[in-house]
Amino acid sequence: MFKLNNKIFLNNARNCLRIFLRTAGIKELWVPYELCSVVFRAAKAEGVNLKFYHIDENFMPSKPFPRNAFILYPNYFGICDEIACELAAKYPNFIYDATQSFFAEPLGIATVYSARKFFPVTDGGILISGLNITTDFKRETDTPNFSTDPLNFDHENFLKNELRFNRDKENKLISNKSRLQLSQINPEQEATQRRENFWKLHEIFKNVNELQIPSRITGPMVYPLKLSNPQINECGIFILKYNYLKNIIPLPLEMAGNKPAIEKLFANII
Repeated sequence: MFKLNNKIFLNNARNCLRIFLRTAGIKELWVPYELCSVVFRAAKAEGVNLKFYHIDENFMPSKPFPRNAFILYPNYFGICDEIACELAAKYPNFIYDATQSFFAEPLGIATVYSARKFFPVTDGGILISGLNITTDFKRETDTPNFSTDPLNFDHENFLKNELRFNRDKENKLISNKSRLQLSQINPEQEATQRRENFWKLHEIFKNVNELQIPSRITGPMVYPLKLSNPQINECGIFILKYNYLKNIIPLPLEMAGNKPAIEKLFANII
């Protein structure tokens, strides 16, 4: 339907999705039950009727879709590159939620990225599509930075920033400060470091992880550790929970070089 040749930078990923759905005139969208609720709210804000599907234990949609349906599929934890490619090849109206896989190649008729999930910026979402989208929006305010390092996480200001986005329903361009910060990042170096940390963690947990880890991963967000009884000890490291994905602990990749923290966190497992 569209060629992926246009890129715009907005203040967050949910607004990237909203502006694409609006501009493309999409009225019905298939989304997984296992997804952050902000995506549901963003689609509904554009008057889109949602149809839901389940994923199996390997994150594959459990049933096929109608051939020409508009389908949103998230690259869970940044480890579902192969599934995303397979779905994009099969369905002509595939929309790629790459918010958990910043370094993945764009697919389908649109791809949405989130800079905030990967880098210490206060705002930033990217939409790549084939649409010529008018971007005469206000620009996001340059907000003071706060630490998103899992080893020194500023949870109070993180929540304040999230509440700010929840209150502000207006589409905005990315802030000047975040745009500058992103331009100074070496994406190949970042992706390589993430993959190295991912496989270091996998070497530690491969014998206990109940999740099947694919062999090809482009740029993971975290290391997903699935346990039947995921009880962990307190170790001072911030670990974000995903309520819609049960029994999976998303380990920050920064933990790869912190063996004492890993041993403390999983004293009864490894």
